[in-house]
Amino acid sequence: MNLIKGLCLTLALFVSNAIAHQYEGDWQFIKGEYKTPSGEVLKADNATLVAIKTVKGDKFALNNMQQGEFLGYLAGKFTIDGDNYSEHIEKGTSNEHQGKVFTFKGWLETKQEHGQEVIYWHHKGLVNGTEETEVWRKLAR
Repeated sequence: MNLIKGLCLTLALFVSNAIAHQYEGDWQFIKGEYKTPSGEVLKADNATLVAIKTVKGDKFALNNMQQGEFLGYLAGKFTIDGDNYSEHIEKGTSNEHQGKVFTFKGWLETKQEHGQEVIYWHHKGLVNGTEETEVWRKLAR
């Protein structure tokens, strides 16, 4: 019986580790640049836009606020394919995103800042015709 329990525990740990990936964790929005289909370039940073994204296994959730006002949230499935990842919007406050899949090229950058290792998540992709380039910083646990 102990052998079966041990095998089950080992299998559970293997499966949870197999699902873990480089984007897992909590991330804070740092800055973004958005080029609209008309060519207009908009910029944002964390001085005015506060956003937190959490990724756990194949799920993600994103909440954001601007100037103290709640803007909304998105949540759904998170998949990775090579250098690309996709956010499959299943829930949220924005009807325009419901049921859509947004795919981004993503990469991580690790830096030493003030004696600490800091991880930045960069991504680039299209969201409803707007070319989006963003940088997020991993929050310490």
